[in-house]
Amino acid sequence: MITEKKFMLISIRDNKLKVKVDQYNPENNDAFQNTYMNDAPIHEELGLAMQNLLFHVEQLTHSKIPGLYVDGFYRQPSGNSEIINIYAGLRTDTTCPINLAVRVNTGKDTYEWLERLMDDLSFCEREALLYITEGKRFESDSFINVLAN
Repeated sequence: MITEKKFMLISIRDNKLKVKVDQYNPENNDAFQNTYMNDAPIHEELGLAMQNLLFHVEQLTHSKIPGLYVDGFYRQPSGNSEIINIYAGLRTDTTCPINLAVRVNTGKDTYEWLERLMDDLSFCEREALLYITEGKRFESDSFINVLAN
């Protein structure tokens, strides 16, 4: 059975992953959406992949905000294209003085970095897929085995 998967949402809140995936099975013409949540802290590689999207936030807002952190994106179908929302914020333990979203319509906007954006989104999706298919998590990257005598 071949199931087509399309990531709709990847979100990191409180260092935990939430993913929504639209799935389609052409054999029985069935479509459904799955939500995946990981209670373990995210792996550093997923955090770094998400931070690649900061370049696009800066390009679309025409500003650089020190300490800004990308914590998710959402893909929204729109006719023959899609609207991509990237969410970022400047957060502390108690406040969020800056919380913003930038939007690109892949069918209408003329964003010169669109190909790079698609590559960066794909990189985030590949990292998130490792959580779903292989159970990747930060604390299980290496193990110490103590052998009893």
